[in-house]
Amino acid sequence: MSSQKGNSSRSRPQKHKNSVAFRNDKYGATIQVKIANSKIHNGLCQRCKDVLEWKVKYNKYKSLTQAKKW
Repeated sequence: MSSQKGNSSRSRPQKHKNSVAFRNDKYGATIQVKIANSKIHNGLCQRCKDVLEWKVKYNKYKSLTQAKKW
């Protein structure tokens, strides 16, 4: 067991592995996904930019209905 005390290495490889990367437009992109993919995030700090790019990449991005105060 991997959580066993003092056992730092496993004797077998990982059971399930991802064979393909996630794509947010795999089965035909909706209009919102197309807009999110084409959007360029400029004028943001690096952390905010990374968060928004991650959200777009994994289909978690929701566009704001009203502009947010910065």
